[in-house]
Amino acid sequence: MDNLPVHWSDGMYMRPQHFQAADRFWTETLQTSEKWDHEFNYGLRSIKISEEAIANYQVQVTACHARLKDGTLVSLDVGQEPDRVDLKAAIAGLTAPVSLKDAFQAEAKIRVYLAVPKLKLGRENVGRSEQAGDHRFVTTKRSLQEESHGGNEQDIELRAMRVRVLLSTQNLAGYELLPIAQIKRAGEEQAVPRLDDDYIPPLLAIDAWPPLAHDIVRAIYDIIGQKVEVLAQQVLNRGMTLGSQEPGDLERVHMLSALNVATASLGDVAFVQGVHPFLVYQTLRQIVGSLSIFHSTRRTPEIPRYDHDELAYIFKWMKRQIEELLRAVRDYEYEQRYFVGSGKGMQVSLEPKWLNSDWNWYVGVNRGNISEAECQMLLSAGNLDWKMGSSGQVDLLFKNRAPGVHLVPLPQAPRALPASGGWLYYEVTRGSAAWKDVQVTQTLAMRFKEELISNLDTLQGQRKLVVSARGKQAVLEFALFAVPVHK
Repeated sequence: MDNLPVHWSDGMYMRPQHFQAADRFWTETLQTSEKWDHEFNYGLRSIKISEEAIANYQVQVTACHARLKDGTLVSLDVGQEPDRVDLKAAIAGLTAPVSLKDAFQAEAKIRVYLAVPKLKLGRENVGRSEQAGDHRFVTTKRSLQEESHGGNEQDIELRAMRVRVLLSTQNLAGYELLPIAQIKRAGEEQAVPRLDDDYIPPLLAIDAWPPLAHDIVRAIYDIIGQKVEVLAQQVLNRGMTLGSQEPGDLERVHMLSALNVATASLGDVAFVQGVHPFLVYQTLRQIVGSLSIFHSTRRTPEIPRYDHDELAYIFKWMKRQIEELLRAVRDYEYEQRYFVGSGKGMQVSLEPKWLNSDWNWYVGVNRGNISEAECQMLLSAGNLDWKMGSSGQVDLLFKNRAPGVHLVPLPQAPRALPASGGWLYYEVTRGSAAWKDVQVTQTLAMRFKEELISNLDTLQGQRKLVVSARGKQAVLEFALFAVPVHK
């Protein structure tokens, strides 16, 4: 250690140097101990920077709590803020006098520092508050009472840390520095400055910088939570297990398991005050590792090492990577189009791409206010007698009782389609003559037994079909679901 403890002994003549040496020893001891306990023990604990002042070419720190790299503690509350810094003056000092726009072209980004003069023995380190210079401390007087018995108020001379705000364009020699922000111009055509979103200063806790705590860490928690909700509903509604044989089921179960662990571990660090960014980094790193099995390489990617001075890069990388891994297990895809009343039946508009062989078709019937068994009975032969074909052929097919587009009833919802909401599904098979005409005309329509339709007169353009049968009225809706086939 540079500073040794004072050898206190009986009868020694005490001078200011003894107390100063003792202060330096204990200061260095505490700072070294903190550094050995935690390598990344410097940064901001809280800060308030006026963005309005920055837009006016001024840097105004209204409050700041921080620890510098040498262990110096800075605590500036309202009323103790350092002097403003003029951005225009700082930028103008870059080169010979030029326009502000030209100056920003020379230096597009400016780093802002919290600066404290270094302690240097052999020179004057304490000055008066009105005295110019780079003194580490300034003297100040306060009227203090004797705390044991009260009263006996005396004016006591104290010393306060001289804290300044400096810019990267200024001379920084002789200062202990802590970067607290980065400022950049707003765009190519204008030179109005603003805080740089791509920079996060060293932090003692993520809540000291809301763009990190809210826009990245909590955003990751919410993104994962949304995926958990989707996967949990799919697993429950479709009865998926580790033994499921359907394509994609096992991936969904495993991802849900990994994300449940992720939400449990991320829940505390995302919302508890005072959490160090390194702890959050470790948590996110584990999440990336557990989700990497879903990456095409099935391996953990090269994760950036923790860098306390470049927090924006590593945390934004984590967010992008987790989003990419979550997309590896895609949501079920389908396109839905409702049948609407047309003539004496209903028809649906088709997308040409749906007619390709890499799309499967399903007709869904929303049973509304009747049970599943009642709906199946209503749709069976001899009741509603629904017939499906191209819009040009469907009337003829219905009248002549000729085979239409073949529909196969499904005992349960296909994996890609909603399992709840009262839907019954029928798979559309291809290859029949009626289907070939659907392909040629790119139309699909259906006809029913007219005497069972209560709203036939008002059906035109409507989605709801009101059917009266067996003394009961049922309101049905029909929809075509087109599902892409992924190879």
